[in-house]
Amino acid sequence: MRSLFARLHRRYGPRISGAERQRRVKDKLALQPTPPTIRSPTALRALAVRRPKVAIIGGGFAGLMAASELVAHCEVTLFEARDRFGGRVLSKKKPSGIVEAGGELIGYNHPLWLKYAKRFELGLSVITSDTNFDALELDMPVFLDGHKLSDGQMKLVYHEMDDAFGKLSRWAGRVKPDKPWRAKGARKLDARTIAEWIASLDCSKLTKHAMDEQFSNDAGQPTTKQSLLANLAVVAGGRMKDQIDAFFTQTETLRCSEGNQELAIRLAQDIEDKGASTHLSTPVRAIRIDSEGVTLEFSPSGNGTARAPFAADYAVLAIPPSLWPDSPNAKITITPHLPHDYYVTMGTAVKYLSPLKKRFWIGEGLAPTAISNQFGVTWEGTDNQIAPPDHPVELSLFAGADVAAEALKHYQPGDQTQVDAFYAQQIGSVYKGYVAHLADQPEFMAWPRDEWTAAGYSCPAPGEVCRAGPLLAKGFEDRLFFAGEHTCFAYFGYMEGALQSGQTAAAAIIKAIDKQPEAHGSARTSNSVIGSGRLAAAKP
Repeated sequence: MRSLFARLHRRYGPRISGAERQRRVKDKLALQPTPPTIRSPTALRALAVRRPKVAIIGGGFAGLMAASELVAHCEVTLFEARDRFGGRVLSKKKPSGIVEAGGELIGYNHPLWLKYAKRFELGLSVITSDTNFDALELDMPVFLDGHKLSDGQMKLVYHEMDDAFGKLSRWAGRVKPDKPWRAKGARKLDARTIAEWIASLDCSKLTKHAMDEQFSNDAGQPTTKQSLLANLAVVAGGRMKDQIDAFFTQTETLRCSEGNQELAIRLAQDIEDKGASTHLSTPVRAIRIDSEGVTLEFSPSGNGTARAPFAADYAVLAIPPSLWPDSPNAKITITPHLPHDYYVTMGTAVKYLSPLKKRFWIGEGLAPTAISNQFGVTWEGTDNQIAPPDHPVELSLFAGADVAAEALKHYQPGDQTQVDAFYAQQIGSVYKGYVAHLADQPEFMAWPRDEWTAAGYSCPAPGEVCRAGPLLAKGFEDRLFFAGEHTCFAYFGYMEGALQSGQTAAAAIIKAIDKQPEAHGSARTSNSVIGSGRLAAAKP
């Protein structure tokens, strides 16, 4: 529940001016690395004859960003198993408005999201400030173990959290967010858990409990299963100039007015306009790598026929580890076998979207923003969307870790009757008129049960940053590269992490092409002059 501290900060903390925020955003954008270019005369001559083929597996933000960065240099073909682009970013157009069923909030400290929103002329709206609820004298309840915190308790939690997160942020300043495994004492930090750090703090039991719930719900894993180094990396990734703790206050502040999925749609259209090929409803079932390149094999379509194998010089695997060969819900095989050391743990996360006849909570003296470690966090999913007075509104709920797992126990594919009963009780315990004001059946987004996701988002376990980080950065067999928020420790779990990872994977391929020492025979074809032979992989 990072939103716990962020909400408390909006209520009790200092504010910065719009001009100052704009300056910090501009400075954050300026720190983005310059994409690599192909400079080698040999590689440039080879490109003039034939552009290398790159296959991208996955049409979410990561795969689309990789394609966007590569299309100027390579022949790009993207394959997506679903019938849509976006992956875990899914914007539903409902009678109540645009509702985010997956990734939702964007930060002022998310430079690529902001850059591409500007490029594609997408609107951004700020989430409703708590002061707006104060103007209507609406209570924003926080519950821990069923106990509603008083204003005095919330102030205590805020000030103690603020002190603790300030210390954590200063510590994170010694970590390079994109390569945290290079930090001094990295292995020891990676072996520690965030739970151990919380236990070491000199603060009240109430605040420790609140922090434990915040880190668990946000990351989708209990604090005992979260790497301290991973948390330092993501805090470091979120910092801004003159605001080292920006991760805790500036990360979840904006929404895309057209729906977040619109960025995926615009990226897909853009790469197609530039010559890339995209294929929806085309699951890749196997990746075979050898000295000549990469070959993809496909699952049969609905009519039982399968696409012919596809040969490429390089491939980008932009699907979550929950679908990789060693996972219980594996959807793909990789030859040679991909070692388990490449894997990063995925957390558990769900959403529950409730269409309501009106903002009935106002009559109850409540804001739509409630927090409870028994159901998660709620907010108005149609927040700041102007609509006629007779339109329904949406109450969105997010839950991670054990709270999400509890909800999933009540879920059966195709039948969410028990889930509805579970949430009717949980939400109804705070919002008494919830059930009576439902405009339609709520929708349970069980991402861990989704065929092409099988998880929430990544949460590196102790030891995984130092183990998997360098491997994911290096790639596999000089041919297969990795993208996805799970590969970007600076923004793991966020849409920004997916975008950044696609850019990073593309940069690795461009560097590989540029380092080709000589022209070779082709990857599967006689006229290719780039792509075969072993590459001297750069040290991650």
